[in-house]
Amino acid sequence: MARLDSQQAFEQHLQRDTAQRYVAQFAGCWLQSCFQPIFYRSGGVFGHEALLRVHDAAGDSVRPDRFFASLPLLQQIDADSLARVIHIRNFAASAEPGCLTLNLLPLTVVHEAGYGGNYALMLQRLQQLGIDNGRVILEVVEYEVEEGDGALSAALGAAAAAGFGIAVDDFGAMASGHGRVRALRPDIIKIDRSLLLDYMQGDNGQLAAVLQLGWEVGSRMLVEGIETEAQYRAMCGLGVELYQGFYLGRPGFLPVRREL
Repeated sequence: MARLDSQQAFEQHLQRDTAQRYVAQFAGCWLQSCFQPIFYRSGGVFGHEALLRVHDAAGDSVRPDRFFASLPLLQQIDADSLARVIHIRNFAASAEPGCLTLNLLPLTVVHEAGYGGNYALMLQRLQQLGIDNGRVILEVVEYEVEEGDGALSAALGAAAAAGFGIAVDDFGAMASGHGRVRALRPDIIKIDRSLLLDYMQGDNGQLAAVLQLGWEVGSRMLVEGIETEAQYRAMCGLGVELYQGFYLGRPGFLPVRREL
């Protein structure tokens, strides 16, 4: 399969569904965007996280992590980049205000940095779509990256220099630790739901340590997985700034409000 290294190459994988939303076909599967709102403690909308939905040729749902794991390395990078393309286009077509957060595999970030790290194609497309790059936050999901924290930190530094926000996603699970966050100094730390559940059961040590870390490195704190009013109120009581979860808003499609 040819690499996706130009806008024309990406266009060959893109289509529109019946609602005029962008979808993509890749490696025998269909890629689709949905978006979950992120809220301030005050209740205002901070922005939306773009989430990938994958279906096979028969229409059956495929977990995104399993989809990526089924691909060779370079195809993983291309699929991740293609998902980013449809997310950006669908967000632009919705004319929603606020920020857009995009999940990226660490290997994608490091690979792009190895080819200049200037994100030129993405920056050009954002400008064409009328989205200021300062509204775009790149989330690094907690998969291990072979090149290590130093390479990842340098690559994300290039993204930050290009004007993008940086977030560490699902913090408290899998690969990311306090050392990684201190190295990356992200704009946002997204606290994994497991720490929230531990806190609600009386184990507040790990969550307290993460909040302290965030304040030390100057990161905004976001709690994921808010599913009840009690959880929401408990996190508000701790002074957490940003919130995401089914209690506040479920993932869904954004309406198409403008033609691109």
